[in-house]
Amino acid sequence: MTSSLSRRSFLSSGAAATALAAAPGLAQARPLVFAFQPQKDPAAIHKAADDVAAALRARLGREVQVLVPLAYAATVQALVSKRADVAWLSSLPFLLARRDGGARLILAEVRTDTKGRARTDYDSVFVVPKDSSLKSFADLKRQAKSLRMVFTSNTSTSGFVFPYDRMIAEGMLKPKQPPEEAFRSVAYAGGYTQALEQLLAGRGDVCAVSDYTVEGPKRAVYLPEEKQGALRILARTPGVPTHCVAVSPAVTAAEGQAIADALLDMSRTNPALLSDVYGASGLARVKEDAHVAATVRAIGRTGLPISGLVR
Repeated sequence: MTSSLSRRSFLSSGAAATALAAAPGLAQARPLVFAFQPQKDPAAIHKAADDVAAALRARLGREVQVLVPLAYAATVQALVSKRADVAWLSSLPFLLARRDGGARLILAEVRTDTKGRARTDYDSVFVVPKDSSLKSFADLKRQAKSLRMVFTSNTSTSGFVFPYDRMIAEGMLKPKQPPEEAFRSVAYAGGYTQALEQLLAGRGDVCAVSDYTVEGPKRAVYLPEEKQGALRILARTPGVPTHCVAVSPAVTAAEGQAIADALLDMSRTNPALLSDVYGASGLARVKEDAHVAATVRAIGRTGLPISGLVR
C-alpha cells in the first residue's frame, strides 16, 4: 500500500538550557520526524501539527519534522521503515507497527467524555444522516443489504475493527467474512472527516467513526457545527483504546523518555496545543499491553486477515 506524503520541517535555532538538561546531547542529534495519522483532512492537520512540532523543538533542542501521510497505513509504513521516529496513531495501526517494525508505545491520549470523565478509552459509533429511517442497530442489521456502509479505514480501530467485531457479535457476519457480503456496498473513506462527509454528500447511508468526532467540545475539529446538525448517532460500541504516541526502534530509551516528558509537559502547560490536533484533553503514561488489550481481543474474535497489511 502506497501513499503520497507531505512534510514540513522546523529548524532548531538553539537549545534551551532546560531542554539540554532534560535530554543531554539531543541538540546535536539527527532530525526527529513526527508522523500524524490522517484522522481528518490531512491538510487541516498540518497547522496544529506544526505548532506541536515547534513546541517540541523548543523543549528538545533539535530539529523536528512533521509528516502527515494521506492514509492510515502510510503512518504505519513510516514507523516500520523508520522514516518516522514518532507517530500519533490509533491502536490497530500501533499493533501493526509493533509487529512489523518493533514500535513501542510511550503515551496514550486522555479524552474527557460528555459526562466530564477523563478516560483512556472511548466509543466507536455508527452515524447516519439525521433524517435516516434507521433508528437502532437492529434496523442496521435488518436492512444491511440495502445500505451503503462507509468505514473510516481498514486499519482504523473505532472506524473498522470494533464495528466489524460488533457485526460478528450481533450475527450479521461470521469471523473472517468480508463486510462487503453484508451490505449493498462498502467504502473506506480514509479518515473520520472523510467518512462523515460521505454521508453528507449522499454517498453513504451509515458510517463508523469515533464518538468524539460527532459529540463533545472538540467535535468541530472534524466537522463544522453547521454540518454536525445534519447527522446523528445510531448506535455505540464502547471500550476502544484511545490513540497513542509510539516510537520506532531507532529511538533510544533516553530519547523516548525525553520525547514523552516533553509531550507530557505540553499536555500540562498548554493542553489546547495538543487538543487542536485531534481533540484529546491530554496525554498519560500507560502500560502498553494493558492499553491495547481490547483491540487485541477484537482482532482475535474477528479473525481479521491483517497479516502483511502494511508490508
